[in-house]
Order: sequence, then structure tokens, then C-alpha cells
Amino acid sequence: MTLIFEAKVKLFDALKVTVPVGVQCTFADTGKADRRSQVWLGETTEDDLEPVAMRAGQRKPTAVSGLVEAHALVISPGGPIVAERAVYGLREAVEAACRLIDPATVPGLIDVRPESAQVDTAETPDGAYSALTVRVRVRGRQT
Repeated sequence: MTLIFEAKVKLFDALKVTVPVGVQCTFADTGKADRRSQVWLGETTEDDLEPVAMRAGQRKPTAVSGLVEAHALVISPGGPIVAERAVYGLREAVEAACRLIDPATVPGLIDVRPESAQVDTAETPDGAYSALTVRVRVRGRQT
């Protein structure tokens, strides 16, 4: 089922619009920490495929539900409060990107919204960093 993947592509397109200038935005993790602020998309999970109607034939209407993880990292020469404040700003950018997605642009898409988030902040000898993972719920229906 490509519904979750197509929604992930739309989320990436929307992130490029909502992420502040100066923040690197990539479809996948580049493996490089050469930017002080970056956002990328991670794991995609299709966790629920459920028939929603009885109908003769092989193809049945199916409710599709899955998760797309959006990650962000901020490295700050200042303290951990500065880094975490910046990462919460990126969380708002992810939430805004979800609101920008028009469900009509992906066949069968019903809803894209943030479901949960996790923030990890630490101090290092070079300053502080804060890492964010936002799990974005994607729901749709395919026939």
C-alpha cells in the first residue's frame, strides 16, 4: 500500500515550506551532523490494515493506518534551554506541515496529524543538543 508513503512525500513537501530558513530539511537522515539545526523523516510503519465493508470480489475497502516519524536535531553553543526551545519551534513546524497537507492530493487519505512527541536534551563539552521525534499518524482508506 502506497498511501502511507505518498502521505510521507506530501509531509516532506510541506516541511520544506514550514521549516525556518537556515534549518536543513531532508527526506532521510544524512548521517552528518554538520548543521546546527536539521529536520528529516525517519521510519514509516503501516500498523493497521482492516477491512471496513463486506463486498463480493477480491478487493475490499480497507482502512489504513500508519506512522511516519519526523526527527529534528538542534545543536547550540549556548545552554540546554536554548537548544530545547529551538527544537520545540521545530516541533511547531512539523505540526504546521501536517495542517498544510490537503487530503485530496493523496487518493484515499483521510487525516495526517501529530500523535506524540519525544524530546531528549543533553549538554556536551561543545555546548548542548536537543533531539526531537514526532510520530505523525496517517489514516486513510483504500479500495
